[in-house]
Amino acid sequence: MEKVLRLMIVVSVVIMITSWVSADITVGVYEVDGNTPFDDRDIMIGEKLTIVVSSDTNDFWSGGLFTSGNHRLRATLSGRDNDPNTRDCELSHYEAAGDIAKVTGWQDSSIWGFDLYTSDINDSNFIAGNWFIIDYEAEAIGDCNVGFYDYNTSWSDPNYYLYFYHIPTRDIKPDGVVDFLDFSILAPQWFAIDCNEPNWCQGADFDMDGDVDINDLGLFMDYWLWPNEGDEPAEPNEPNYPLDPTIIYSIVDANDSNEITIDVNDTITLYVKLDTTDSNNVSNFWIEVNISDVNLGSIDNTPIDSNNPPPTAEILSEPNRWDTFDNFGPGDNQEEGIVLAGYHVDVAINDGNMASFEFTCLGQGDVTLTLINVDSSNTDSNSVYPTLENILIHQNGQGGAPLGGGGGDGGGEESMMMAEAEAEPEPNVAELADFLEEIWNDESAQIDSTEKEWDTFVESVRNSE
Repeated sequence: MEKVLRLMIVVSVVIMITSWVSADITVGVYEVDGNTPFDDRDIMIGEKLTIVVSSDTNDFWSGGLFTSGNHRLRATLSGRDNDPNTRDCELSHYEAAGDIAKVTGWQDSSIWGFDLYTSDINDSNFIAGNWFIIDYEAEAIGDCNVGFYDYNTSWSDPNYYLYFYHIPTRDIKPDGVVDFLDFSILAPQWFAIDCNEPNWCQGADFDMDGDVDINDLGLFMDYWLWPNEGDEPAEPNEPNYPLDPTIIYSIVDANDSNEITIDVNDTITLYVKLDTTDSNNVSNFWIEVNISDVNLGSIDNTPIDSNNPPPTAEILSEPNRWDTFDNFGPGDNQEEGIVLAGYHVDVAINDGNMASFEFTCLGQGDVTLTLINVDSSNTDSNSVYPTLENILIHQNGQGGAPLGGGGGDGGGEESMMMAEAEAEPEPNVAELADFLEEIWNDESAQIDSTEKEWDTFVESVRNSE
């Protein structure tokens, strides 16, 4: 009765009408960008979605979106740009809803949410299309239902519910992305026991069963490098992030040269190298290499695939690297580039080659391979911003000697052989795949997922970019 009374009061304030004409109203749920359809996956605590109400007609309509009971505490529904004087969230109704559309918030002892109204039935300014948008944020673990009301049908009962399920966040840091910084919090908790609320071992006991084990690792990997699309982490080499001159990432050949000459059709192994001039505490890196002209050269960035030969890219950094999180594949900023990442457990990376990849000359001319530091951190889990040094490659059809550093032959098959000879030994892909399969076949692991889910997890690790 209270809800009916409230709705009658609000309707009388917004508009006086004698009859309502039914419209075909649809409700869609989208990712935070408002465009990517939500795929009914589990939602991490702190994650946001958008709910969009649309119509295929220009009939007057009124309705609402509300949570009730305990569900009010599990998610927050928010309107955009609320004006307390007019009680209208002006940016939560689109132009298609008309000039005097209104989105009004309401909270009482039973329901929290928003009433939605288009313009006056005599107003021709509203048309078919997207009418309203409400933001949704997961606040607590468990089920959360959002009731959708069409007041043409009922003022007291929802027409149907939108169903969501909330899980513990994997963004332990939190900084809006699931990456090495989050893993640096999880790793020290590995095999921890006696995890209890509300801390749950620094948030690493995702299934809240009292310990941090393979099940929690699997749950973490489900969201590894989330979000995969949309907002990307800010690049630390932007002007607001001063570069550290004591930490240097560089691209070099086998002779430690960053200016070389090679022939068309030659393939050469190149390295991303770490040099430190002060105390070295770089622990994790996530970098990218881009090509200045993709018509003149290419990088072998083939993702790991058990059905194809192993890729040429390798993560070489030592010691104590957790190679499950090795990452090499197509670049994010440039598909012809390459992403390289490595995670080390509580130790600093040794100076020297962190990773390698193969570059092939496709045509004559100069090419620059540019380094981007996507995300690096130290043993204290703080971000670091290394100085970045690129490599210049002179490409011709006759062969030639390197133009700088090293003094040796920087191109051709001889350079390839030297680079491969100096590359540190690395477990091959087949061995890693066998290791993951052994985990699945080990009854003591007690993995809380189906074989299909585990296979999907393994493939996501293999193909993470």
